[in-house]
Amino acid sequence: MTVIKKAKEMTKMKDMKNTSIREHLTVLLRRRSVIALCCVILTMTLAFYGVIEGVNRMNNVMHENGFMSFTYFTMVSNVFAALSAAFVFPFAVEGIRKKRFILPKWAALIHFTATVSIAVTMFFVFAFVSWTSPYDAFGGSNFVTHVICPLLIIVSFFQIESGHLFTWKDRLFGIILCVSYMLVYYVEVSLIGEANGGWPDIYRVLEYISPAVAIPSFILLSFGVSVAVSFLSNRLTKKRNKKMFMLWKDDLDPVEVKIEAFGMGRMAAQYGEDSNLQIPYDILTSLAKRYEADPGDLMRAFVKGLITERRDLENKK
Repeated sequence: MTVIKKAKEMTKMKDMKNTSIREHLTVLLRRRSVIALCCVILTMTLAFYGVIEGVNRMNNVMHENGFMSFTYFTMVSNVFAALSAAFVFPFAVEGIRKKRFILPKWAALIHFTATVSIAVTMFFVFAFVSWTSPYDAFGGSNFVTHVICPLLIIVSFFQIESGHLFTWKDRLFGIILCVSYMLVYYVEVSLIGEANGGWPDIYRVLEYISPAVAIPSFILLSFGVSVAVSFLSNRLTKKRNKKMFMLWKDDLDPVEVKIEAFGMGRMAAQYGEDSNLQIPYDILTSLAKRYEADPGDLMRAFVKGLITERRDLENKK
């Protein structure tokens, strides 16, 4: 009896420890959602400021049509970053109100594309522009569009707990803005020409390097950035998932898995609002797959735990 009682006490202590860790992870996810929310708000605000300043500078300083400022990839990538932040914003708010920050695949891809595009902008600024023209790189509003906004969108991207693993197809999608801009630039500058109403060669591609070299080089560089960003994101996602699933033993039977789902429901009820409670389908389906359980049973157990905890909280009032 003593041995059995001691084993039960050890099991209970381990369960209490795991519960504490799960609660810590929940708080950590909410904290990441707060950071992401702050970043996307600042991205929308500062990108808008940078774009307006860029148009005004083209009008008042360079005495040209302000919309010609959009021939610069910096402007294009910052506009796209602001749009991406706008798409992410409501999910960031929900990530704070609920237990987890979940991004649908389409929003994750847009955010990924914006991150790759603006990271390419920052790379070119530090690698080339800063050496030839420091003011154009970091002076005035350029510091916002070249440094601040890229850092904000990158931070928000890696803080989001989307759970998506980016494939090679996604990495190709991530450079769609870069490739589209390069092709339009080539048509406007090389095929049409400024004399015929096309864009001026603002990057002096025709002066220093052949388009046959410049275009593939830019695309390869963009793809390299896409691969690097997706690699780091996938690695972080796998590491976070591994840390989460280490909280469960390898030999749980179906009943124990249901108990875990029930406990997750009770914990979710402690952090969510009555009208904004969310079932973590990704976690529950992963648990079902790992332990060969019925996903429907786990979801019902989760909901039961959620309702039970809500009822207990109401009774305490």
